[in-house]
Order: sequence, then structure tokens, then C-alpha cells
Amino acid sequence: MASREQVRFGKIMLTGIKHGSTTTDEVVLLEDGLGNVLLATGTTVPTNSTAGYAKGCLFLDTNVAGGTGGLYCNKGTKTSCTFSLVAQA
Repeated sequence: MASREQVRFGKIMLTGIKHGSTTTDEVVLLEDGLGNVLLATGTTVPTNSTAGYAKGCLFLDTNVAGGTGGLYCNKGTKTSCTFSLVAQA
């Protein structure tokens, strides 16, 4: 596990670290009290079936072309994620 600075607000933790089970460019911005990711950013959306992302977790894909959606939501579970693009009007 990478070293990290963290700030805890009750059961919510602001981390700013790389998630251990995902691509090397991902940065976790917010975790719940159980260590499940609530908000993260990176250039690659997490692979389906990866554990550690809370249901409803938001992922910001920073490697998309202009005019293309980059916000994804985990519609799977914390033990098996399934990220889907959030429709934008």
C-alpha cells in the first residue's frame, strides 16, 4: 500500500492516494469508513469485477476527448464493480 496523507471527517476519509488494486495512474480522492472508494480520478476506468469501490462510487476519467462524457458510476457492488458512463444532457 502506498504511503498517504489522510484527513478523516467522521467515517469519511479524504486520501489523495493511488488505489492498490487498480491502474497506476488512479488517485483515490475519497473513501468511506471501511476503505471503499467513493470518488476517484484517472485515465483508465477501473476494470469490471474489481473489488474496493463502493456502490455509487464516482470515477472521473481524465483521458477523454472534448465533448465526450468522463463521469462514471459504479452500479455493481463493493466486491465486484461495474462502472457505467453517466448520461449527460
